[in-house]
Amino acid sequence: MKKSGAIAIVFDDHLLFADSFSALIERLELFRAVHTISEERELINFLIRHSQSPIYLFLDYYLKNKNGLPLINEARRLNKQITIIVVSSVASPVAITNILSYNPQGLVSKSSGFNAILECLTVIDEGGQYISPVLSDIISNVNLSKKILFTGRELEVLQYFAHGLSIAQTAEKTHLSKHTIVAHRRKMMAKANVNSITELLSYAREQELI
Repeated sequence: MKKSGAIAIVFDDHLLFADSFSALIERLELFRAVHTISEERELINFLIRHSQSPIYLFLDYYLKNKNGLPLINEARRLNKQITIIVVSSVASPVAITNILSYNPQGLVSKSSGFNAILECLTVIDEGGQYISPVLSDIISNVNLSKKILFTGRELEVLQYFAHGLSIAQTAEKTHLSKHTIVAHRRKMMAKANVNSITELLSYAREQELI
């Protein structure tokens, strides 16, 4: 199972968890190096510098003021050899389904024991996708037709709305036009079957999307 030459990154803005988790990963002695990163810009720069290195990214879902899903596509763009393992306390069927729509190689619940990491890495080595049994049980007991998928960009826009930004401010933050932001808002409201941004944000909080 040893990852010859591979680098592990633990990306989590909860530093106590990140440091503890990194220490456990180091004990496995599977990786050439283990790094703890808590800032998005630092992660992007690291991936650019190591674009040719195999990297295992252990990514938290809940980050400061946003979730980690938009980072998945960016990480894959910057490093074609990257392996994405989402590590999270998420328990909402909608949030879990949104995470899986990004096809991470692993989805590990923070409520799992450390053996789950070993199982996850083994399954990935064998070419499979690992999902913690507790999370698999949550989505298996939910009617598929009731699961609502938001895109990474929609979730990013939703985060800005949740923090009180206007359409113009959100457009500036995302480098999109105001028309595009309005279109994203309209599509999300239609998906959630709600009639106002207040109802949309309430739905998103209930589903642990923000």
